[in-house]
Amino acid sequence: MVAAVSFAADVSPLAQLSFQPSMQAGFRDTNGNYVAGTEIMHLVPYKGRLYAGNSLWMEKEPAISKACQVLVLDSPKGQWRVERQFTRNSTRLATLKTITVSTDGKGNRISPVTMLLAAPDFARGLVKIFRRDDGSGQWIPSVLGSVTNHTSTRSIGVHRDKVTGVDRILAGTDTLGVVGGVYDASAAGGIRWETSPEFRTPPGERVMGFCDCNRKAYCATSRHIFERSDGTAVSWREVYFCPKETSPVGIRGLTAVPNPTGNGEVLLFAARSKVRRLDPTAEFKETVELDMPAFLTQKWGIKVGFALAAYNEFMPYTAPETGETVWLFGFESSYPPSVVETKPPPKLRLLVREGYRWYFAAEARYFIRRANKGSIRYELAEVTDVRQPTLVAVRAIAVSPFAGDQGRAFYFGGFDCNSIASHNTAWIYRAEAHPR
Repeated sequence: MVAAVSFAADVSPLAQLSFQPSMQAGFRDTNGNYVAGTEIMHLVPYKGRLYAGNSLWMEKEPAISKACQVLVLDSPKGQWRVERQFTRNSTRLATLKTITVSTDGKGNRISPVTMLLAAPDFARGLVKIFRRDDGSGQWIPSVLGSVTNHTSTRSIGVHRDKVTGVDRILAGTDTLGVVGGVYDASAAGGIRWETSPEFRTPPGERVMGFCDCNRKAYCATSRHIFERSDGTAVSWREVYFCPKETSPVGIRGLTAVPNPTGNGEVLLFAARSKVRRLDPTAEFKETVELDMPAFLTQKWGIKVGFALAAYNEFMPYTAPETGETVWLFGFESSYPPSVVETKPPPKLRLLVREGYRWYFAAEARYFIRRANKGSIRYELAEVTDVRQPTLVAVRAIAVSPFAGDQGRAFYFGGFDCNSIASHNTAWIYRAEAHPR
């Protein structure tokens, strides 16, 4: 089913932000540490600071260690610095996320504990998730398991089991499967992980995201969405399958949003270049909200063949002035060879993968999704810079955590190497609304 979606004719404040560079990889911080990165994977506000996770995938300079970092910004006018440097065994920071738990492993109520967790990928050996110790500033590891080949903990979530009352921490890996854990102050990193997974990831797929929808837990892998059955004998069942999706892309951005046609929540996600939703109350009926290539082709007057959207999530944002909640998500897009190789438009800017006939748009753009009384509207916007650098993709968006911004400033981060040799291409911009 295709939803009746409109496209905003007016321009909202979120589509006309003023952008200033906040970070471009390739400098030494105040402690002398080299801030590197080909991609910014995540931006996460946490306790008054902004944290970022980067990737060194496809870094072409031999002198730069192919080891990801956790970066931190202390104030809007400060400089990004390295807080945690990982090893060459970890090229990408696959997940950087905050979670909050309010019950222990027996379901007993505890004072809420909020944790900032980082999960780098591992080429081999012990698979670890690191928790920031707010007292020391150190990152304390907990161990999920051991592997003999590359694995990525692409997603972390938390779900309160409706039967046991336990806040279950869920870590999704391609190799070990979905591993459950509970808060335990005496355990390394404060998390006690189970020795066996709740379920195995389908072969050749990654775990792409978790969310709670109508108090049930859902997990997206590259081509599937699963629903969790709570209780002492946990099980997961398949509720959605996208057979033509590929593992490098996967089902992205799994997020629960209000049902635009009824009560409760629906699942919002991106797959096969389209924004889709599933309604759990209607036997998981699928609705296509936005065909991105079709919309972009119409908008730009240039054929667009592919779009990868919502790298991590659809970020909810509630405007302080109006109380309206919208969802922001970044994307990248590419043009078919027929557009580029015959008679390309004179102002077409590209990131080109030589020899493969892959042509990616050089600009970094994002969508704003609005849902009001059953009406869905999408608006297109762009991270603008008069220098016209090659930005390619918005991978992460965060509302500024700094008190003086009062929720009216944002940070955007990104780049996507697309298997192209790159060097210090990771970027972050600060965005503010134009003065009225």
